Amino acid sequence: MNVSIPAPVLAAAESMSLADRGISAAKVILTGFVVVFAVLLLLILIIKVYSTIVGKAQDASGRRAKKKLKVKEGELKLAAKTVPAKPSEKTEAPPSSDEIPEEVVAVIAAAVAAMYGSSGKARIKSIKRSGGRRSAWANAGIADNTRPFNQ
Repeated sequence: MNVSIPAPVLAAAESMSLADRGISAAKVILTGFVVVFAVLLLLILIIKVYSTIVGKAQDASGRRAKKKLKVKEGELKLAAKTVPAKPSEKTEAPPSSDEIPEEVVAVIAAAVAAMYGSSGKARIKSIKRSGGRRSAWANAGIADNTRPFNQ
């Protein structure tokens, strides 16, 4: 690329002393710094405004989620009131090893009700203990650690 410099500019550049050239170079560098830092400050401002907007949107969605959770909790309390309570016995026998405690059944029923709501589409037909010696987490860990590398 061939750039032609006008003759008056070329003559002025040749007649400049070393100090004048240094001052001119310092002006160019200082102008570059000012432009770069001004753009950086502008970017910081844009990011702060964006994070404020996103934070407010997340707070609003969090409030909506809490409101839905309160409604579901109210439904669960209502469902708990409609289920007849078993008369408590002071001398209850501990559950046998094959029997699942009532508290566990209640927690599973509450989880299903929370998942599917009170629409009545989901039903619990039976609850059984798993027959394996290892927990599901242990089986998942073994499967993960013994998986071939090419998958």
